[in-house]
Amino acid sequence: MNQVEITKELAKKYGEFVQYIHQLSEEAYLFHPSPGKWNAAQHLNHLVLAVQPLVYVYTLPETAIEAKFGRVERRNDTYEELKAAYLVKLKEGGKAPEQFVPKEEITASKEALTEQLMALIAQYNAAILKLAKADFESLLIPHPLLGLITLKEMAYNASYHVEHHYNGLQFTVNG
Repeated sequence: MNQVEITKELAKKYGEFVQYIHQLSEEAYLFHPSPGKWNAAQHLNHLVLAVQPLVYVYTLPETAIEAKFGRVERRNDTYEELKAAYLVKLKEGGKAPEQFVPKEEITASKEALTEQLMALIAQYNAAILKLAKADFESLLIPHPLLGLITLKEMAYNASYHVEHHYNGLQFTVNG
């Protein structure tokens, strides 16, 4: 996928997630399926926490990203390859680092959090589109489970990440 296709996919998937959240009753939104499992409010908050640093990093000067994390000259993993690697890490027990774990009680409203998430996705997509293709496919940044991956691979991960939470949330709320 190229940058335009990736940004369209991100907007679509995050939009579908937000639409699903909006249609939940307040009871379903706050329902805890079981101890240790997140409710819909926490899934939503987690995605906000996960996208915020992406917006920050992708808007840094390319020279700053390269100086801090480096650059590679290799073929980027495809969406499917990246997804498979991420699922392996999850099966091995990979969990969200503490800074991405939502609090037990989410005080922000559903509306405020969904608006914040979609604003972040718009900013993230704008940052992706401003990057030169060579930088998008060669600059590295750290992923908590996958290590150093390219900006393009991180965008693939952001796309799968929302899908992962959307699918898990539908199962817990509807299953």
